[in-house]
Amino acid sequence: MKDRAVNRARLRDSIETLGRVGLDDSGFRTRLALDDGDKAGRDLLVSWLEASGLEVKVDSIGNIFGILPGDEPGDPVMLGSHIDTVRHAGKFDGCVGVLGGLEVLRTVAERGISHRRSLAVAAFTNEEGARFAPDMMGSLVLAEEVSVEDMYSHVDDDGVSVGEELERIGYRGSDRVRPSAYLEIHVEQGPYLDMKGVPLGVVDGVQGIAWWQGRYVGQANHAGTTPMGMRNDSLLAVSHLHVKMTELAESMGGCATIGRISVDPHIINVIPGETGFTLDLRHPDREKFASMKEEAEGTMDELAERFGLEVRYSREADVAPVSFDEELVSMIQSVADERGLSSTHLWSGAGHDAQIMSHIVPSAMIFVPSIGGKSHCPQEDSDFDQIADGVDVLLECAVRLANR
Repeated sequence: MKDRAVNRARLRDSIETLGRVGLDDSGFRTRLALDDGDKAGRDLLVSWLEASGLEVKVDSIGNIFGILPGDEPGDPVMLGSHIDTVRHAGKFDGCVGVLGGLEVLRTVAERGISHRRSLAVAAFTNEEGARFAPDMMGSLVLAEEVSVEDMYSHVDDDGVSVGEELERIGYRGSDRVRPSAYLEIHVEQGPYLDMKGVPLGVVDGVQGIAWWQGRYVGQANHAGTTPMGMRNDSLLAVSHLHVKMTELAESMGGCATIGRISVDPHIINVIPGETGFTLDLRHPDREKFASMKEEAEGTMDELAERFGLEVRYSREADVAPVSFDEELVSMIQSVADERGLSSTHLWSGAGHDAQIMSHIVPSAMIFVPSIGGKSHCPQEDSDFDQIADGVDVLLECAVRLANR
């Protein structure tokens, strides 16, 4: 088994090559879901799938699959992640999972490794949610947790819809692929593994994630002539919300982020009449996660009343915490031990497609370290040998699953 390994040079070249797609003149990498950069990345991936002799399928939300048929009919063991990015992204987030999965299938095909079940690699649409809400859209559609017709109507900040963009870039397919099990390798996107000097993480589960879009509406007015006690300052409410959500997260062991604020009229000498905001809450415990969500919405309402404002908000995403399949988690641990790789168990702070796939099939994840814990930024980095070690574990687990 230790001799069963992927082509490390080819894996690195694939990651580096895809990493050059979506670079602007300043060297920043952006492939927002369904934009031209994402289309270019998809086209490159499909060309690799075809060149590797895989059967290529695209479903109704644009998820891309490459399938290596097994000796028996049935749903495939699926490996995957995503290739869309946030703005000014690194080259590893998501791509390690897709290209690591591709390298597993290439290795199995080239070496003639026996597998009863088919194997598949998946690239899910709009995992990031950086352009369209909700995040993890492709896996949500595959798991039938949202309607594809509803997702088609979701629009970006410019009013362009998911359905329109899928048609424009040519990735509104009609195939359907459902896995029998799902495995995902991913960079940790946090500092724990790197800080501890551990080359591989066995992921026990993913914390819950909830997103809100909101807007406080007050009254724009003159900054010099309106007394402080007579203002309806919409930005003031968001400022208090930020502090209160930070305190809530710290007290409950979760995370809270207000990542976007838009102020209108956005003028130095005018009190903000309207302020839009986003809120991201996360927690691994179901009860505490539910409590945080309830308190968040109560706080939004209380601040509106306190400052004489109208508030409007909607929950754009709400994914419960999940624990991964115990048998698959144990398999990953065993294979790491057999290969002499030190490892540790941890929970994922970030959301992943595996979180959604675990609702319908046995699923698990492998983490490799993020150097300095950096992700969602140009400085994102990981060691290619550690990535390849993780993909070797993925290879062995995939073959074992496919031969059950």
